[in-house]
Amino acid sequence: MAVDLFLPELEGSQKLTVNIYSHGFKGFKDWGFVPHLHEFFVSEDCAFITYNYTHNGVRMLDFDELYKFAENTITQEIRDMESLAFWIANEGSELYNLHPEKLNWIGHSRGGANTIIFADLFPQYCQKIVTWSAINNYSSLFVNLDKEIWKTSNTLFIKNSRTNQEMPLNYSIWEDYINNETKYNLELAASRLTVPWLIVHGKLDEVVPFEHALSLYNACNHSVLITVDEANHTFGNKHPMLNLGLAPEYFWIMMDNTRDFLDEEIEELS
Repeated sequence: MAVDLFLPELEGSQKLTVNIYSHGFKGFKDWGFVPHLHEFFVSEDCAFITYNYTHNGVRMLDFDELYKFAENTITQEIRDMESLAFWIANEGSELYNLHPEKLNWIGHSRGGANTIIFADLFPQYCQKIVTWSAINNYSSLFVNLDKEIWKTSNTLFIKNSRTNQEMPLNYSIWEDYINNETKYNLELAASRLTVPWLIVHGKLDEVVPFEHALSLYNACNHSVLITVDEANHTFGNKHPMLNLGLAPEYFWIMMDNTRDFLDEEIEELS
């Protein structure tokens, strides 16, 4: 796994809370605003981590390992998150003064969905979670693919509108989902969550409709929903992005509410 760990220049005696960002379906840790997030989230008592899923298809700075992208599954991504959490709670705690029990996860789009499942399966590694533009059903990612043709041919292709690449998807991806459909049911997982959860979604999201946020919010009675009226799926940002100063004003609604939520003291859920 490619992992970037950002630490405060001056650390106190207390172990550091860790905020961890999980990218989406065709995302990566160096996309757009992601490499700049640490500038906003790192503080004297807080570290920040971004990472690439092992099979997201990016070895360097863009999609140069599409054979891995073709083999990616939900199960693989959850396993990646578990491996990262285990490292933070053990070697990371010892080497970098990271707090093994204060891990907050921020996930965008499919990364938000993974964050919900991960918090359901591994609450011991989650203090709080935040989802940005999260899907409410993994099947929505593949709704336009003919499953019978996919099964017969084994591999179908989707277009990356940014790079113009034809990105391969092996049938094993769909097989993994349908074999674990109950386990990876996002609304069901949301209903079982025991950790504090902030949902942020743009009203003008053209990729994941706002209705996804509403269904997740309604599934979890202690979740908090922030609606960003003018925002699209990436909150007005594109790749590449030189600095956060280029982000639109409504991007900061998401950012400010996320940091405020993560900074709040945790109250017992009723």
